[in-house]
Amino acid sequence: MSAPATRPHLSTPALAVGLCLVWSTAFIFVELALRDATASQFAALRSVAAVPALALGLLARDAAGLIAALRSSRTHRLGLLLGAVNVAGFVGLQTAGFARSGIGFGAVLIYAQPLMVAVLARLFLAERLRPRQLLGLLAGWLGVGLVVLGEASGAGATTGVWGAVPLFLGAAACFAVGTVVVKAVPPGPDGVPLGPALLLAFCYGSLPLAVLGLADGTPVAWTATLWTAVAYTGAVSLAGGYLLQFALLERGEAGVVSSWIFAVPVLAAIYGVLLFDEPMSPGLVAGVVAVAVGILLVTVPPRTLPLPA
Repeated sequence: MSAPATRPHLSTPALAVGLCLVWSTAFIFVELALRDATASQFAALRSVAAVPALALGLLARDAAGLIAALRSSRTHRLGLLLGAVNVAGFVGLQTAGFARSGIGFGAVLIYAQPLMVAVLARLFLAERLRPRQLLGLLAGWLGVGLVVLGEASGAGATTGVWGAVPLFLGAAACFAVGTVVVKAVPPGPDGVPLGPALLLAFCYGSLPLAVLGLADGTPVAWTATLWTAVAYTGAVSLAGGYLLQFALLERGEAGVVSSWIFAVPVLAAIYGVLLFDEPMSPGLVAGVVAVAVGILLVTVPPRTLPLPA
């Protein structure tokens, strides 16, 4: 009897490249969408769009496990907390920031969150920082400073750049807090499954964003560009990005996920220059490189050398 056919799987590099592209190209659609809707309206639309896409993806992966997890009060408590920081805080603040500045500048500040995670994990989870991580923190925060100073000293400094800085860094801090909360949840059968908790997070976190969007009162231009941006940034970037991340983590590839994070702000800065004529100042270039190197040093574990015989 022949062996049963196995379902083909995409290679780990293909998943990692897909994750990086999904996360980085979302910034393009955010920039386009904010021409047809306000920041509060678009933040609500994309977070709501993520709910059915994430639900369908999780049902396809493990319908019985999803339904069982949604009955647990612990899953709802974690979902409520993550909804406050990773959805309402993160999506709301970053979208408000992009209404004031370019995508390259914003992406670099948002992706300071791995640096924040390292600091918070040291303070609250007692995780030890290796010397290379300390060097990465110094490089990363130096890069953030270079980006801010370079952008603020340019021609667009009077059009809201300084006001966008706390919004972007606030979004990064929200995501970092959520990441540390997830790291603190015990793994295994005694823990809380992350997929169902994230689904509930989008359900809970979308509510305040929807209230703010409805209260805005500004007419929305329901163009094909806006619909495409909502579908892409919600269903593909948020929901699809999380599902790709789950697939990599299930393979034990946490290091791969971490190593590809550093490429996202670099690509976003390139998109901003090529597609939206954003200035490529020396401060932005130096800052992007420093932040990328910092994230790489902080998040990617060193290779384990074989023990001598």
